This record gives sequence, C-alpha cells and structure tokens, in this order.
Amino acid sequence: MLSLLLTALAVLPADAGTLRGRVTGPAGEPLTDARVEVVEVHRHGTTDAAGRYAVGNLPAGLYTVSFSLVGFRPVVRRVTISDADVTLDVTLTRSVVEIEALQVTASPIATSVVMAPQPMTVVDSGALRTGQRPTLGETLGSLPGLRNWSTGAGIGKPLIRGLGSNRVLVLADGQRVDGQQWGDEHGPNIGTEDAERIEVIRGPASVLYGSDALGGVVNVVAPALPDAIDRRGFVRGQLAAGYGSNRSAPEGGVRLEGARGSLGFRGAFNGLRSNDIQTPAGILANSGYEMYGGSGAVGVRGGWGSVAIEYAGRSERVEIHEDPEEAPDFTGFQRIADDRVKTTLNLPVSGTSRMEVIGGWERNNRREFEAADESEVGLGLLSTTLTGNLHLHHVVGPFRGIAGMSALRNEFEKYGEETLIPNSTANNLGAYFFEQAEAGRWHFSFGVRYDYRKLDVEGDDELEVEAQTRDWSSLTGNLGALFRLSEPVAMVLNVGRGYRAPSTFELFSNGVHEGTVRFERGEPTLRNETSLNTDLALRVQAGRVTAEIGGFHNRITDYIYPDPTGLTDPESGYQIYDFTQGDATLTGFEASAEVHPVDAVHLRVGGDYVRGQNTRLDQPLPFMPPFRLSYGIRWEGKGTGVLAAAYLDLGGETNSEQSRLDPEDFAPPGYTLLHLGAGTTIQLGGTSLGVDLQVRNLFDTEYASFLSRYKLYAPDPGRNVVLKATVGF
Repeated sequence: MLSLLLTALAVLPADAGTLRGRVTGPAGEPLTDARVEVVEVHRHGTTDAAGRYAVGNLPAGLYTVSFSLVGFRPVVRRVTISDADVTLDVTLTRSVVEIEALQVTASPIATSVVMAPQPMTVVDSGALRTGQRPTLGETLGSLPGLRNWSTGAGIGKPLIRGLGSNRVLVLADGQRVDGQQWGDEHGPNIGTEDAERIEVIRGPASVLYGSDALGGVVNVVAPALPDAIDRRGFVRGQLAAGYGSNRSAPEGGVRLEGARGSLGFRGAFNGLRSNDIQTPAGILANSGYEMYGGSGAVGVRGGWGSVAIEYAGRSERVEIHEDPEEAPDFTGFQRIADDRVKTTLNLPVSGTSRMEVIGGWERNNRREFEAADESEVGLGLLSTTLTGNLHLHHVVGPFRGIAGMSALRNEFEKYGEETLIPNSTANNLGAYFFEQAEAGRWHFSFGVRYDYRKLDVEGDDELEVEAQTRDWSSLTGNLGALFRLSEPVAMVLNVGRGYRAPSTFELFSNGVHEGTVRFERGEPTLRNETSLNTDLALRVQAGRVTAEIGGFHNRITDYIYPDPTGLTDPESGYQIYDFTQGDATLTGFEASAEVHPVDAVHLRVGGDYVRGQNTRLDQPLPFMPPFRLSYGIRWEGKGTGVLAAAYLDLGGETNSEQSRLDPEDFAPPGYTLLHLGAGTTIQLGGTSLGVDLQVRNLFDTEYASFLSRYKLYAPDPGRNVVLKATVGF
C-alpha cells in the first residue's frame, strides 16, 4: 500500500522549475565538484568540468541554496522558483578555514552559522567521524558551552550553559525525543552514528520548540534521502568497524541507500558492546554497555512536493556501577528500548509559500533491574509520545518566516515491583510565528509563541496521590538583531524568553529514588519555569581565521530544585528532599578561535565558564561546570593517487576545580587531559577507505570530572585507543 501511494505521488502533475547556473572561482575559473544544495526540499547536485550545475523538477517556492567546495568559503543565496527555469551563477572565494555552510535548527529559514539569530554550534560529518562517542553527551561534551553529565560509559546527557535534563530539548532530525530525561540516570536514547551533522542552540528556543527548550536545543540531523531525478538510478553503501582498547569495545555498522527516479531509500544498522571501564586506579565493576540500533527511510519527491516516512529503533543495556563500599556486589542494570516513527509532507501552497506537515510517534520503554537476573523488573517506565506540527513557510513583504501549530500527547505508565511516579497523560497545544528580515547590513528576527498544557494524573494509593488534573499556559518570545560590521565580521544581540513545564516526577514523586540516593517528595502546585536570556556575541569568519566570543545572562523565574528537609526516611535511611521553587541566575561566556598560519596547519583555542546562583537561597546552583580551556593543533595533508589525504591532531583541555559549590556537592581537583589523533583516506579505484586512530587521555591521567556522578568514589576512564575503518562501496 505504501509503495503504491509513493508511486502515485511521484507522477502527480505539478508546476515545476529548474535551477541552473555556473560556479566559478576568484579568477573566473570553473569549479568542478562544487556541491549545490536546495535546502528546503533536500535536493542537491554537483558542478561538472565547466562549473555548470542543474537541479530540476523543483516545486514552486522560495528556497535557500548553498554552494560549497573544500578550500572555498561557502555561499548562501535565496531564490524563487516558478514553472520557468531560473539561472543563478555564483563566485566562490578561497578560504583555508573550513566553514559549515548552513544551520536549520535556530531559525525557520536556513542560514549560515555566522548569520544565525542565536548562538549556534554545528558538528559536521567529518568531525563526527573522528569525534563519535557512545552517548550524545560525550560526543558533544568538548564543544564551547557544552559538557557531558555522565553516569559511566552508557549514560551521557548534554549540559548547555549549566542546564541539562528536561531543560535541554533533544531532537531527532526535528522530532522531539522523549528519553525520560527527568531522571539523573536517564540519558537521551538517540544515536549519532549515521547523522549528517549535529546542530546545537545555546540558549532558550521555546518559540520554535515549546517546553523543555529552556536551556538550549540539540538536533541530530539525518542525511537527506537521495533521489535520481534526471540521472540513472543507483545503490551505494558504507561499512564501518572499530575497536576501543579501554573497555575491549568492538563496534560496527552498515548503511545502504539508493534511488530510482524520484523515489529514494536509506537503511542502517549499528552495534556496540563494551566491557567494564578501566581507570588508572583499576576496573569499575558492573560498568559495561551494549547498544544495537537500526533505522530506515523511504520517500518520494517531485514538482508537487515531497513525502517521506522514517523509522528508528535503539536497544541499550546499561550497567550501573555503585559505590563499592556500600554495594560491593551490585549487579543492577537498565534495559532501554526506544522506537520512533516520523512522517513528513511538504507541499507548495501559492506563490512563495510552502506547507510542511510532520507527524511523530515514539515509544520509550525503560526497565531497571536490581540484579543480573531479569526475571523481576524492579521499576518499569513506559512513555508513549505523539507529536504533530503544521508549518506554513511564507514571505510577506520584507519578512520571511514561519507560522505554525504544534500538538503533543504523552502517555506514561509504570510497572514493576517499585513505584516512583503515578500514571499520567499530558496534552499540549502551541501556536507561534517566527519572522526574519534584512535591511542592508542589518538582520532582524522576532517571534512569539503561546502554549497550553494539561496533565491528567491517575490516583495512586501507594504514592498517596489522588486523581487530579493540572494545567499550565505560557507566552514566550524572542527578539534578535545582527549587524555586519564588515563582510567577515558580525555583531549579534538576542533576547529570548523560554519556559519549561514541571515534570510529573517533580510534581508527584513520593518515595526512594535510587538514582539520586534520596527520598524525594513532589509538589503538585509547581508553576512553569520561565527564563529571560540575553546573548551578545562577536563573530568572525575570514579566510584564515574563524572566531566567536560572547557572553550571556539567563534569569530563571520559579526554578525547580530539590530542597533538603533535614529529615530522614526511617525505612530507607535516605535523607528527605522536597521539590520547591525559587529564582536563579546563570551568567557566563564562551570563546573559540581557529587560525591557519599556513594552509596545512590549524591552531584552535577555546574557553567557557558559567556561574549559577540560586538567588532564593543565596548559594551556588548544583552541577555548574568549572572554567575550561581547550586547545589543539592539527596538520592536514593532501595526497595524490592512492593516498588521498592524511591528518595528525594533538589537542587537550584544562579544567579548573569548581570553587563555588552547592552545600550538598563535592568538587574533585582540576585536571589536564591530552588527546592524539591521526588518520588517512585511501582511494582504491571507486572505493574510498578511511582509517582513523584516536587516543583519548593520552597519558592515562587519573581524574574525575565535576559532572560525573561517580566522582565521589571512582575516577573517569583512563587511556582509550580507538581504531576505526570506514569503507564506501
């Protein structure tokens, strides 16, 4: 049935146009193999030996087109497509700095990163190839403004400017991911093995994404489905294999994709299995990790628009290391299964407008076991989420933007021997608009959103919770201005208001929470957290230098936190904490720069810091990362013939000791780590083989990260030598 529908859509008649043109260099020379991408419809082409390109069968509308080629500065243009051919010629200027061309997460109109209305970080496919880690938090933890909030090797949450868990929204190619992140030992269950790039918004983005985008957004962007419009059909693939020495960890994956005419498909499978973590002080018992995941997508596009359906599944087994003095023989672990389905429909409406309809379904099943025996589930947490989004992309006079509506329904069910929170159903409706405009050197953005959320809670005698209904509403907005001081230099100011609805855990928990070693009691009258964040940054993207330095001040009203009561639960012996609210402020900065003194050498340096204060208690907020300085040098060589390219990379980071502590917290000493990387690409006929060697913690330094939940009784991993090979066919 699905194949018949896709085939029918593929032959629908519609007005369609062709974008064609020529890409040249500074002296007018033709540039071969430049990538030309029509972003909104995920279509791309490459230039021929004469520098010419053509992308046909495009629906009518206004589009963003990017032109990129290694060694040149990317160019982004806007173009209107109708039923007639459109010619767009561009000239690229040389640049040693490798600049990411586009971002699609911080604004409804795709822009270059330097022109994004909010602070952005983009990790492209090349950086992911060498920087891939088992968890999302660890993969992103070295970026300015981001850290990894970890529980061993299998649980790593991204922390953005001191905010994490439900204060950071995680997206899978635009689809909201519910990994039940409200728990300290609950990480986002999303893989990055097959991502094209990861985009991170540093700061609130509630206007576009609603609740939970209070501290920022992480969007794991998948590659666009291929097509074979105006060319022969094809099938291609990639095999990857690797091994990590620290935990005797083999990993591997396979990806296959192809197209025939307007129909495209993609499928992938990945797996990883690791033993216990090795530290300079010894092995951490019961700290192994397993992951198996797969995904598939099929879609069709043409002059009438496009439609696609995607599936992703992931299964994890995470062992939890406990304090050996308190539980020396503990063998507990978690099993997490996550399944997602997303459908996307894009249709031209009239003139330059375009309608986008996105529907999503996710089922996250988390089971916790107290011992290696899986016959009894200690605690089961089942979350089912439905999402729907209707977007109208439009142009009104000088404004380009989006008007949209979003709907969310989340059903939560508990099971097992233990209980933590009651069964509940949450429904959320939101309406919003976001506009952008340009006036000479000035670029403006503004948006407003309204949300209404209703939570129906089942009665639970064991938790002493009565059946009830709670509701919240929120009005959020943002206003930004960017001024280009010169072609490579821009100053940007953004003021944004974000919000987060309280979680069921914060509202209705009443019992022992093993993940925090506390007896925690919720407060049903909690209000929304709301924030007012101001960002000011200077960005530079020149031929041999790219840099950004910026500061922020984020004031959060009704900040939710667990407050120690000084009482002890007589049955468990755990201290009792009550969830309450107060105001908080977070102030800090991020700075990064990359300089190329000569073409083959990259020098990079960066630093970040955040100061968090609970203004109600007049004491520091917990989990605030200390000051960090990062640095590195990289050599890249371009070969000929079989040896196509090679690189050598030496980098490090210095983390200071956190001196501003919550009274319940503990700070390990500061530390410095060095990392080494090397790799090459070998071209054998039409086959490309990439080999990468990474040595993390080069000198096997014994240290404990301030954001490790093991820091009280165990150091972080020691030296890890990772060898990976990737071959395309």
